[in-house]
Amino acid sequence: MITVVEGSPRTGIWVPIKPSATVYVGSIVSLDFSAIAADEGVIVRPKAVGISNTTNKDIPIGVVVGTNRRYPLYSATYLAEYITDEGVTGPDVSTVDYVLVEGPYGKGERRAMVQIDLIGPNTVLRAPIRNAAIATAPSLLTSTSSGSKITMTTNAADFTNVAGLGTIYFRSGGNAGVYRNCDDTSATIHTYDVNTPANSAVGDTAVKVPLRMFGVSYVTIGDGTVASFIDCAVSPATNYDVIHVLQLNLEIAGQEYVDFVFDSDAFCQVRA
Repeated sequence: MITVVEGSPRTGIWVPIKPSATVYVGSIVSLDFSAIAADEGVIVRPKAVGISNTTNKDIPIGVVVGTNRRYPLYSATYLAEYITDEGVTGPDVSTVDYVLVEGPYGKGERRAMVQIDLIGPNTVLRAPIRNAAIATAPSLLTSTSSGSKITMTTNAADFTNVAGLGTIYFRSGGNAGVYRNCDDTSATIHTYDVNTPANSAVGDTAVKVPLRMFGVSYVTIGDGTVASFIDCAVSPATNYDVIHVLQLNLEIAGQEYVDFVFDSDAFCQVRA
């Protein structure tokens, strides 16, 4: 799940869900401007389309931290609680037990809502890095031949690198614990500008993701159903969000994560 590390403009506010939408705890949410007639409420923020999401322009509003169902629903697929709005007639016919809502909303209204921590340009978020699905870690890479201090050949990574936008982290061998920014455009041959301490050797292991160690990176957030992880199976070539990496941590398999802020352009509704 994505979480707010620091810098939220406000935490714990309640907002309604778009009629008939399903929203997952730990996902980033936005408004849906593709259907103005039914945009009263938030949706899971869709994947970016276009460079810096210039096609969708879905502004991140917040990260979901809870729902107002007394008896939560849990998805074993997405590893998170979720809530589904009962549609435009829901408040008339709902039998779900809703609780907790604060703010300007009627306490007796039978309507699905979520609690969110707001996101602003200075909000630091922590996102797990996963391979196409929230339960799948980035693939382990194993060196298949003896190399040098500036290159290593392995089985295929989860994505094809864009020069300068990927990072490799060595899990074992003479370079264990070392990070390098990758300049290659390959899924199997990994090259970097700065020498590693040792030559790569057959059997050395590593993990590679489509993010820089720090600074500007191009990423895909979520899988279209949830927006609760960064997808390391997507090359940052055509459709992506722009983020600024503050810390990339690839040390433990299955616990890879990145701390980041959104580029300020993500908060502009009118842009090129």
